[in-house]
Amino acid sequence: MLELRGLTKRYRDTVAVDDLTCTFEPGRVTGFLGPNGAGKTTTMLLALALHRPTAGSVRIGGRRYLDLPHPMREVGALLDANAVHPHRSARNHLRALAASNRLPARRVDEVLERVGLTAVAGRRTGRFSLGMRQRLGIAAALLGDPAVLLLDEPINGLDPEDVVWARSLMRDLAGQGRTVVLSSHLMSEMELTADHLVVIGRGRLIADTSLTGFVGRAQLVVRASSPDFGAVLRAAGGEVTVATDGALQVGGLSAHRIGELALSSRTVLTELGPRRGSLEEVFMSATATSVEYR
Repeated sequence: MLELRGLTKRYRDTVAVDDLTCTFEPGRVTGFLGPNGAGKTTTMLLALALHRPTAGSVRIGGRRYLDLPHPMREVGALLDANAVHPHRSARNHLRALAASNRLPARRVDEVLERVGLTAVAGRRTGRFSLGMRQRLGIAAALLGDPAVLLLDEPINGLDPEDVVWARSLMRDLAGQGRTVVLSSHLMSEMELTADHLVVIGRGRLIADTSLTGFVGRAQLVVRASSPDFGAVLRAAGGEVTVATDGALQVGGLSAHRIGELALSSRTVLTELGPRRGSLEEVFMSATATSVEYR
């Protein structure tokens, strides 16, 4: 389990992480989402004690990272797939990491097999494609057989076949009872992989909910007898768009409030219900005021 409590990080006048409180639970893949500059990578750096928090705390299995005697046995991380020596082979890269945490040498070959790099284990990593380096980074994260995994954009650079492999791996690891934290900008893939979402913007928590719960909070669909009902909804503060079939897609108003407006304007509603959007649509709406550049 990974717990954040009031986590805050300031760099002079910039607040990168702002009073962030949430828990990443074991047994599920949690998608860690946010626009560029939202503070996702900074949060992971704080969890791994690579940066010091200005305030608040991070606990991994109830302990600070700095208090873990053999950190790779507790938490595995992939933050930068390019953080390998280009003249060192994949096997030697993992051997060095294993030695640093007193891990058995057999784990090197086990994780190379797990990520499909056995055939190229003796090749220098400088000759690896980005997808191969991503696989090597995942192997390094798995090296200590940890209960917590922090993976920052691990799908970047993978071809479609590798993406399917990575999805299966993440779900398998979560199925073993591990805490899997997955950051990605590929919303379509996150929709297929994640069970739970933690969404942040400008360092602050926007949502901490199940995938279905987050996607299900999309706009309401309204069909009304009066063609002027859209104007009534807009006047009440609703965000209204008209679909190609004439239905009104309404955000910013509850179903109860829409019903009240229909009653007061003597409008007959023939449909009033949730419109299920894609994860990408709901994410864009939820983070619209939190993007760094527009």
